[in-house]
Amino acid sequence: MTGVPGLTVGGALARVGAGDAEALEGRGLNASYRVAYGGRPYAVKVHCPERSSVGEFRRIERVDAALRALPWYPPVLDLGFAPGPRPRLVVVRPYAPGAASDDARQHIARVVDVLADLAARGRGVAVEEELIGDYASPWVADARAERSLAEPFLTGEWGALGCAVDEHLAELRAGAVRLTRPDGVLVHHGDLHGRNLVSDGSRALTVIDWDEAGFSRRPADAGKALWLSCRLGRGDFVLDGRAVGRFLERLHARLGLPYANAVDLARLGALWFLPRHGHVTLLGRRDADLGTWYLGWVLRFWTRFRRNLEVVAEAAAERAAGRSAG
Repeated sequence: MTGVPGLTVGGALARVGAGDAEALEGRGLNASYRVAYGGRPYAVKVHCPERSSVGEFRRIERVDAALRALPWYPPVLDLGFAPGPRPRLVVVRPYAPGAASDDARQHIARVVDVLADLAARGRGVAVEEELIGDYASPWVADARAERSLAEPFLTGEWGALGCAVDEHLAELRAGAVRLTRPDGVLVHHGDLHGRNLVSDGSRALTVIDWDEAGFSRRPADAGKALWLSCRLGRGDFVLDGRAVGRFLERLHARLGLPYANAVDLARLGALWFLPRHGHVTLLGRRDADLGTWYLGWVLRFWTRFRRNLEVVAEAAAERAAGRSAG
């Protein structure tokens, strides 16, 4: 794709097929590998067939063009489809050495700085309307249809999850609509939080996992990052009020987000935790236990949602009062 000598899609697929690639752990729908070639490590992402399309190809290509030369962005080195009856999109990037911290709160400042860079790179970008969308888009466009499709996962054993969806969906959708800017576009990472910021022990930083990258008309990355960056620990959802305050303060300083919009931002991010039929089905096809794990994970989110929303409101009010007093 870039003309830079190195690992190609074909070469990566040959190594994966021969067992010469290191499979990387993950609970997502796509497969990740580390491949050595020419003395250098490469990151190879093989998308699942259901998420492989010309539209996804173009989306990744457009995001790559917008973000190239940013120091934390791993550029696309090659992009193409694996041949077969069900083509799979393959992306080759430089491999980022290092490790992520288990405590995402340590990376709040860096996460917000990346959000600011993404917003800046989105300004003035001309992109086709069909390439604009995020996790909130299906719910904003037709919440009733999405709720109906998800019905099989919202009854019986998961009836409490169905009750949570019915209780909160209207307010979440309203918050997302209020934050939507028809005349503005942001570059959208799709899963931005501390564990997707990899450091090699120096000041070098790489943002990884660009599977869901695209463009959005609302701060969807910031909404999701609020929940994933400010919780006390992984696997559960108890927000740390002090971390929320730091997140909102940094977001206000770097992106100008009013503190009055903080609760709507949390509502927007919460839409990501609503189970969608296609996502749950594909997880179950990959691993039956994975679908069950996911439903239990999001149910834990909703059991804490109302109290966590109060934490966000309290942190925003404290920051607004402090700013006014100053």
